[in-house]
Amino acid sequence: MKLKNTLLLLPFILGMSCSTSNSATPGFELKGKLSNAHGENLFLEQMSVDGIKKIDSVKLDKKGEFKLTSGIKAIGFYRLRISEKNFATFIFNPDEKVSIKGDAANLGNTYTVDGSPESKLFWDVNQASMKNYRQRDSLQKIFQMFMSVVKDSMRIDSMSHQLEKPYTSLVDSQNKYIVDFIDKHSSSFASLAAIQQLQGEEYLPSYLKLDDGLFAKYPKSPYVLSFHEGVSNQKNKAEAGKKVGIGQQAPEITMNTPEGKPLSLSSLKGKVVLVDFWASWCGPCRKENPNVVAAYNKYKSKGFEVFSVSLDKDPEKWKAAILKDNLSWPSHVSDLMQWQSPVVELYNFQGIPTNVLIDGKGIIIGKSLRGEDLEKKLGEIFK
Repeated sequence: MKLKNTLLLLPFILGMSCSTSNSATPGFELKGKLSNAHGENLFLEQMSVDGIKKIDSVKLDKKGEFKLTSGIKAIGFYRLRISEKNFATFIFNPDEKVSIKGDAANLGNTYTVDGSPESKLFWDVNQASMKNYRQRDSLQKIFQMFMSVVKDSMRIDSMSHQLEKPYTSLVDSQNKYIVDFIDKHSSSFASLAAIQQLQGEEYLPSYLKLDDGLFAKYPKSPYVLSFHEGVSNQKNKAEAGKKVGIGQQAPEITMNTPEGKPLSLSSLKGKVVLVDFWASWCGPCRKENPNVVAAYNKYKSKGFEVFSVSLDKDPEKWKAAILKDNLSWPSHVSDLMQWQSPVVELYNFQGIPTNVLIDGKGIIIGKSLRGEDLEKKLGEIFK
């Protein structure tokens, strides 16, 4: 079942140290009126990498009105809090004159804001996102109710397929909304919050566009510098991934066999080779091994080989796993460095089991082929 209950992501908060009233730029003013107020304390706080820092506080009067004049030193993410579960997040700039209305009993879901353009944009994004997520949640609840009543697996699968299309459509619609929002507001802190709903690898162009826009406008902002560093790392990973993409030459691997003799991937040139990354301590790897064994036994006579690269540390456990899982092919190698092995960066992967399939010339023709996907690919090659 691919449906999942997704919650609204709160703003992506990166670093900036807390401003104080004494050092902040004068002129910032925050006032408002909250209904259902009963003299609660209202706290103005900054959201930073070091935690949430208190800037100022005020007690709501009998009419629920308040006024804070603590300055804001630089643009950033802030929140007004009544309790740990009752708060609203804003993006404040120095010298803004901000007015807020809402319900003191449910501030985060009822507030409106004027006088802070970035906070208004952020409010718009949250409203659109919450509407989309509520629709997804409704589909999820329908499916959960159906499963609690119906026990027939075929009917459950049928319902899953029926709900999957509208659910996926909602996901795609929300992603498009966020991409369009970033295109229109490529130097906005509201976009910095919104983009956290997009997967970095799939939507790297949006990350790069926002990074360019923010960095040009706020080159000294710690929020932007932190985001810039993250985007740069993601960009480097993407470029590294292209080097081991389909159609690329598989990088050479030379490591020792269990007997301590060096063995190179290039020694299998001329054959179709599954370069399989695994480890004896990896449960999912051990569960996948029977599929690799079955593929090897079926196609080894046709020119198929497996080149197993282990991320083990203990040589005895590595050797024992080879025997226990009946990994009968001769090409087993490891440098016994686990995740510190250079092969992890060389082939740009973050988890195991994973693999690449290469042809007789060493060109990558498949990636992450497991179970039926591996069988299908090999069937096409050796038909």
